[in-house]
Amino acid sequence: LPYLVFRFSNVYGRYDNDIERMERVIPLFIRRIVRGEPVTVYGHEKVLDFTYVDDCVDGIVRGIERLLAGAVRDRTINLAYGQGNSLVRMAELIGEALGLPPQIIVEPAKRPGEVSYYVADISLARDLLGFAPQVSLAEGIRRAVAWSRAREAGR
Repeated sequence: LPYLVFRFSNVYGRYDNDIERMERVIPLFIRRIVRGEPVTVYGHEKVLDFTYVDDCVDGIVRGIERLLAGAVRDRTINLAYGQGNSLVRMAELIGEALGLPPQIIVEPAKRPGEVSYYVADISLARDLLGFAPQVSLAEGIRRAVAWSRAREAGR
């Protein structure tokens, strides 16, 4: 049975709002900054690879098309943006998009062994699928904030 396995990295964007069930950092920080509450970053140097949902969908579609065409099979492929950003920078971008200054508290890393630096290698996705993520963290944050505001206004 031909297959593809996709690995994603910190996907965010529309519908990423189930904070009660899943503590996801971008919607959590949006909510806290809107409320004027501080956001806590555990580990000043922590860097992660954030990927906007539309880029992931594009990669999945490309993968399925190539799998069905027989051009690629039996691979595990990273679908991510391929660049790292610090959590502090991400919080600053959310503040900029909201037009509100974030209150950022930086604490030591929360748990021993927690990932402090991760940037995905997307070379296979690029080479096999023609994958090229389009949405930078700054643009993705603007879109996520706009979606969040529209959702709150519609309640």
